[in-house]
Amino acid sequence: MNNRTIHVLILKIGDEARQKRRKTDSFYWFSSVEVFLNCEERSMAAINVSRSLSTRPFFLNTIDQLPESLLELVNSYLPSDQVVQGIFVVPPETYSRGFRPHLNPLQALIFTHLGILHITASFKRGQPGDGVWISADEIMMIKLSLILLYGKLEIFAVQNGQVASIEVEYNTVAHDLLAPVLRGLIKKTWQKNPAKFRQSAEDATFSDFVNISFSFYNGLNNEAIQPGERVRGYVYQPEIREPWLKIFHRKIYPQIVLALTDQQLILLQQDLKFQTHHEWIFTFIPLYRIASIEQVPYKTWQKVSIQINTEPNQQSIDLILAPEDAKKWQAIWMGVNAIDGK
Repeated sequence: MNNRTIHVLILKIGDEARQKRRKTDSFYWFSSVEVFLNCEERSMAAINVSRSLSTRPFFLNTIDQLPESLLELVNSYLPSDQVVQGIFVVPPETYSRGFRPHLNPLQALIFTHLGILHITASFKRGQPGDGVWISADEIMMIKLSLILLYGKLEIFAVQNGQVASIEVEYNTVAHDLLAPVLRGLIKKTWQKNPAKFRQSAEDATFSDFVNISFSFYNGLNNEAIQPGERVRGYVYQPEIREPWLKIFHRKIYPQIVLALTDQQLILLQQDLKFQTHHEWIFTFIPLYRIASIEQVPYKTWQKVSIQINTEPNQQSIDLILAPEDAKKWQAIWMGVNAIDGK
């Protein structure tokens, strides 16, 4: 077999792999996985990977529609007084962990009138699965990552002085099924008219933000700001870079927008890992959960620390803002904080 024949064979194999990749409609795998999936002599885990890439999350209305392996977990972890409002089921699917594949088990998010239950089936037959129940009034922060076909939902709560969490990865082809019940859950985390905060006027300049960042403006309106919610102020900042080795630049902090509404703080940002950006990464913090917002100098910028009350301790989210953006954010925060403006 000469070199030309080998070259043509490689091109043919690559073309067949790309055709199969289009059928799976999965973006999250590097090209070597296509070869991995076509090796029938691989372990059963590899076969599960191939099957999982053709699955999509789906939505159910009632508990009795759940697969049997998940139905048993509902009886163990869901409080008896809960009214189910929707169930988002995520079939087994594989994602990379560094350079290694990791297969997530069958799982479901059960949204109720008072909170959310996350149940996970076991890979081992006869072994029990797991479940985490979180009530809406325990939630201190929700993070939602949307990166092309990859989605990740993270929920953080305070239970008996400890931080509890839920984490689910899913294919965003089904995000429209998740979005309505997720918005409902976020709304349940709000506290009406928290005494610590003043009622201030809506920011009349927010509609002009569409001319600054069309993508982020759409992200806030389509995924974050809910009907009737008012934006009190916002700060947008492009990606921060600093000189490196005289002729280069390195990234310091991603492009972000901070939006303060009458109910919550919304952070929308990009991820520095990507060269081309197609991602929205949201963080939602109920307004009453914010203990303070502090600023300290950091090189030529300002480090802004959002302190989240986790009873009895505090968690913080650190941001880096240019001095003029930090000053604008401080003015917005002092305008609504009725206690001390920190």
